[in-house]
Amino acid sequence: MIKNLLQEGFALKNKGHYKHAIEVFYKALEEDNNSTELLLEIADLYYKMQNEEKALSYIEQILDRNPEHIKALELLEQIFIDKNALAEAEQTAKNIYCISHKTSDLVQIFKLLNEQGKFDEIFEYKIENPDGKIYLEQAKALYNKKEFERAENILNQALESEPENQELLLLLGQIYYAHNKKDECIKILNRLSENNENPELLNFCGAVESYQGNFKAAKDFVMRAIKLSPKNDEYYFNLANIYFKQGDMKFAKQYYNHAIALKPDNKNYHFALANLYYSEKHYKRALEELQDDFFEANLLKAIILYDTGYFALAKKELSELRKEQPDNPILVDYQARINSELGLN
Repeated sequence: MIKNLLQEGFALKNKGHYKHAIEVFYKALEEDNNSTELLLEIADLYYKMQNEEKALSYIEQILDRNPEHIKALELLEQIFIDKNALAEAEQTAKNIYCISHKTSDLVQIFKLLNEQGKFDEIFEYKIENPDGKIYLEQAKALYNKKEFERAENILNQALESEPENQELLLLLGQIYYAHNKKDECIKILNRLSENNENPELLNFCGAVESYQGNFKAAKDFVMRAIKLSPKNDEYYFNLANIYFKQGDMKFAKQYYNHAIALKPDNKNYHFALANLYYSEKHYKRALEELQDDFFEANLLKAIILYDTGYFALAKKELSELRKEQPDNPILVDYQARINSELGLN
């Protein structure tokens, strides 16, 4: 009887009839009320129905009977991730690793630490035989800490045994991009698969194609990335930059504003839009986008003041900026121009 119920329950689950599957598994549970596997199936079905409260109640029953039930802990971890409760997810992942000692479970811990910005903690683990996924998370931590040389060394070490690993190549390419190493970026681009459905990889391909002036290909790549990840503000910003380089201000404005709408506090996005307005001599609109606690924004503000004839105000702004960067050639040049306009040479 229970065998038939299980077969029926799994068949309903596979067809997506979750509610009916739960009813069948309830009947099976009446015959075997000690089965943690049945409880797990019910928990998983409630999770699939987006009833996390019910799912958690069954997970709790499982863990009360068997605190080391890995599949129940994995489902619990996923629920925490869905809720963005990353600290709780991290602790659950650590519990799983203490039981399994699997490298894949250690990788999951590293991913969660990276997401929370706990980069140094990743290097507290001693790993005898790290694989490409371990190296990748370590390199990501170093990349986020801007320790690019160390990250590059780790990636090159990993690529010796996995030379076609797309994730490793992508991160190495992003490091080269951060260093403005165009030739190295192009070499990485030639090793990446254009058919890859990883939006980060497609976005990188778009950035490198833009480097080379291949704007149509660049836009195609970034638009594919946006289609896969429509809420990623960085992709809209990169698409706006491509249009700006092309001189298509209409679409550049559209996508800068889209990026700002998704992430209003990003100063770089506002500065880029201000720079676009400045290029069109829409100085008032440019000034509205500039934020005072940002060096590049204050520099552009000083240049706008100079261009519009407010030499004394521009001089004051430049004097403040030179306290931060006394030898900045742009500051030196504009200050000389202002002194000349004011007859102070």
